[in-house]
Amino acid sequence: MTKNINSIVLALWGKGGSGKTSTALALASLAAAEGRRAIVLDADPQRSASEWHAVSTNPAFAVHSTEVGAVAALLERAKSRYDLVIIDNPPARYSGSTAIVEKAGMSLICARPFLFDVTLALEWVHVLKNAHTTPLVALNAAPPLRLDMESPAVRIARERLKSAGATLWRHQITHRLAYPELIHRGMTIADLSADAPARADYERLWSAICKWNT
Repeated sequence: MTKNINSIVLALWGKGGSGKTSTALALASLAAAEGRRAIVLDADPQRSASEWHAVSTNPAFAVHSTEVGAVAALLERAKSRYDLVIIDNPPARYSGSTAIVEKAGMSLICARPFLFDVTLALEWVHVLKNAHTTPLVALNAAPPLRLDMESPAVRIARERLKSAGATLWRHQITHRLAYPELIHRGMTIADLSADAPARADYERLWSAICKWNT
């Protein structure tokens, strides 16, 4: 099969509990809803994406369990078969992590707007920049906007990340109960109506990634 030159390869990084897997599933589902062939390479030892795939009755995209050290070798084959390849990485750095950074076209760091998440996000920014890539940081599980204004926690997190030279996504993924409920039921963001706020958050992130890839 001829390689798809328009394929997107996105590596996700971040602290445990930062929403990496939820983001991987959401983005893959939105890509599939557009008719794109999508796969999540589940390299996180917790295998949450694989567990979701096992309980989903009608998954619109593939999930493949793998080890960190095997991802780089899988990517060329995956890119020839899929329009979107998402790598759900473990929260810690492994010996194969650098090879993933080099092979992936883009890196996205997921972080909640709180002290420990931001601290680890800054460590990932440093690691990825040393590997000659500029990651995008997305704030996840954020307090809701009030009168279209971000919460103090989000503003402080942004200031800290910006001062360290991080590249920030200008929106946020708001903390909503819809996300864990969907995962529990084997569903995804794409199962929500097009005007659902929970879906709109990830639609904006997906749009930013598509533009970033051009």
